[in-house]
Amino acid sequence: MSAQGRVFWITGLSGAGKSTLARALQARLPQSVLLDGDELRAVLGATRSGFDRESRLELAATYARLCKLLAGQGQTVIIATISLFHEIHAWNRENLPGYLEIFLDVPEEVRRQRDPKGLYAAEQTGVVRQMAGAGTPVDLPRAPHLVLPTARLSLEECVEAVLRLAEERA
Repeated sequence: MSAQGRVFWITGLSGAGKSTLARALQARLPQSVLLDGDELRAVLGATRSGFDRESRLELAATYARLCKLLAGQGQTVIIATISLFHEIHAWNRENLPGYLEIFLDVPEEVRRQRDPKGLYAAEQTGVVRQMAGAGTPVDLPRAPHLVLPTARLSLEECVEAVLRLAEERA
C-alpha cells in the first residue's frame, strides 16, 4: 500500500446510480474502502440532522475529512454521496490525495423512474422536503474529472471508464 491513497468521489443526485457504481468499482478494487452517504449519515448519527443546505454542507465536509484521514493512511476510498457543493469540491481538490471527481449525470425523468428509495414519490406528495435537486438547489460540479451518463452507459462501461481515468491519473 502506498503512503498516500486515493479518493474516488462519486457524486450525483438521488437515483443517479452512485451506490451501484461504487459497489461495482469496489469489486474491481478489492482493497478499497467503500463509504456510502446514506450509511455514513446513519453511522455518524446524522439521521436527525436536517436536510437544509447548511446541515448537508456540514455533513459533506465531515465526509471529505474522513476521506482525507483514510487516504492519508494509504487507503483507496470510494465514496458515493450527493454532496453537491462547490466549496466541498474545491476543498477536495486541494486536500484529498489522488482525488477523482466522478459526476453521474442523469436526466430527472430517469432518476424519478428509478427512485430506489422512494424519495421522488415522497417529495411529490410533500412527505419529503428539502430534497437535493428537487426544490433544494445544488451546485453541479464545475469541472469533474469524469462525467458519466448512467442512463445511456452500462454499469460495466461506467466502471471501465473510471478505471481508465484512475490509470491515466496514477
